[in-house]
Amino acid sequence: MKNLDYNKKDWLKDAVPMDKALSSSKKLRQLVDALFEEIAPLIKVSSKSRQKEALKTTLMNLIRAHQLDKPVRYSRDKNRYTRDRRYGKLYFKYDRLIPIIDALEGLGYIEQSSFYFDHEKKGEGLQTRMWGTDKLWSLCQEYRLLQAFPLVPELPEDEEIIILRDEDGKEIGYRETKQTRQMREDLKNYNNFIDKHRITVRLDGVTVVDNRFLVEKLYGNIKNGKIWIESVKFNNNHYQYNYTTPIPSFNRHKKPFHINPFCIIHKLIDRIPAYKTAPSSPITHTKRRITLLRTLLRRFWSDAHLFQKDIERRSYEISRIPWKMRQDVLGEEFRLQDIGIDELFFVLDYEHLRRIFNLKSWEQGGRAYGSFHQHMLRKYMRKDILIDGQPTTEIDFSAYHIRMLYHRKDIDYTDDPYSVCEGPEMRTIYKAVGLIAINAKKSEACGAIHEELKDRKIPVPRRDEPFKTLVRKFKEAHRAIEQYLFSGIGLTLQNIDSHIMNAILMRLMDKGILGLSVYDSVIVAEQHEAFTKEVMTKEYKKIMGFKPRF
Repeated sequence: MKNLDYNKKDWLKDAVPMDKALSSSKKLRQLVDALFEEIAPLIKVSSKSRQKEALKTTLMNLIRAHQLDKPVRYSRDKNRYTRDRRYGKLYFKYDRLIPIIDALEGLGYIEQSSFYFDHEKKGEGLQTRMWGTDKLWSLCQEYRLLQAFPLVPELPEDEEIIILRDEDGKEIGYRETKQTRQMREDLKNYNNFIDKHRITVRLDGVTVVDNRFLVEKLYGNIKNGKIWIESVKFNNNHYQYNYTTPIPSFNRHKKPFHINPFCIIHKLIDRIPAYKTAPSSPITHTKRRITLLRTLLRRFWSDAHLFQKDIERRSYEISRIPWKMRQDVLGEEFRLQDIGIDELFFVLDYEHLRRIFNLKSWEQGGRAYGSFHQHMLRKYMRKDILIDGQPTTEIDFSAYHIRMLYHRKDIDYTDDPYSVCEGPEMRTIYKAVGLIAINAKKSEACGAIHEELKDRKIPVPRRDEPFKTLVRKFKEAHRAIEQYLFSGIGLTLQNIDSHIMNAILMRLMDKGILGLSVYDSVIVAEQHEAFTKEVMTKEYKKIMGFKPRF
């Protein structure tokens, strides 16, 4: 494997995870057949069809990553491929996938590196990176595969939803207990419950987005089958404003989709008995195939499809920009109406959660992660979430962890913990400092504050030793809990708040109300706001002994 010098660190950090996808591309099949002829002498051929499938998936991941100018990350840990492990089953056996990847490297089609190690996300950093060489891209160019080709994303399979990690962030096994069984049962019930609801986002033309949101978050999850575009309204800034469908009988607005179109297509295919046995027969030979054709055409000639092609093209064009310049392009902000969109309406089709505990302990961490609305939507976009078509409200615990520390000391703290430091005009800065005070250790505090202010685009105060001053002022304002500050207590507090949040979601679910967790807040339909606040207050008070503030 190739070790890269340190100036490649940032490029290696933002890697695309190895994932499974399907493709109907004839050109891709031809490329796989050609490459397998070269690879076969270098590996033990046991099941040609399955080994070709592994090669095909590897190539699709490399091409997708190449379009984003990113490497692909995958595990060379044989335990990760073992079928009887608790954690996610990878799609191929270790002895099938790894020799194919190594053969591609030996033939000069890819390069690999185990050099990169991310100290912030240790478990991720342990995974190997691979990327295609000019030799591979020249071959792909011959088969016209560097442009996007037809992909059908596969929704995630059922996976372990109660996860325990070690100090390096690596998933480890554990014995079942009454506690783990109850947590798993609660989360399974919640994930089944959320599947019965329709979670959508409607952004208007004045919503500010950036290219990173469009091409990495939105388009990336469309390709993964977790999101789909239901409708788009163009304005006269859009080049397709005067577009008319070439097939008049397929009106774009007559029959809107109400479930993921990929699911529709798969279900229709499953109902066609001859599809698998005679895929080459004309699609219009049966009534069911006519239904499938109509579904495909209606989807293909819709504004939603045109917008999806737009962001696909945008993704490809951005991927051709040199990496250092590309970061500025990805961060460029604009309103949707500036690119011809008056309204963008999309469906969050996979909002399942899983709880992650850290440091080999059920007392560290435990928050539920995994849904698009948590980490992909900006905070100001969350107000545009609809639950079953109903507008929502987000109810936040105020200064959650800071108040939690005071309540641990039996102090009912009622002030604004950020404004008390140096006044309201410095509140935004001290809110960022408060986050670091909870999660970082003293030796890391100044550097962490610098990075946090930079990420939030908050100017650093002009004073001598600004970060040390911020740390000192924050501690002086909170003498009563000084022992906890900059001690790395964050995971312990996350453990407490994860149990509180689980209880809140279960209480709401028992009443038929869907709550969407955002760690220290809950999103519910507006008509349930008062009841949700009541539930949040009761569940918090059960654990901490005091009423929270919102």
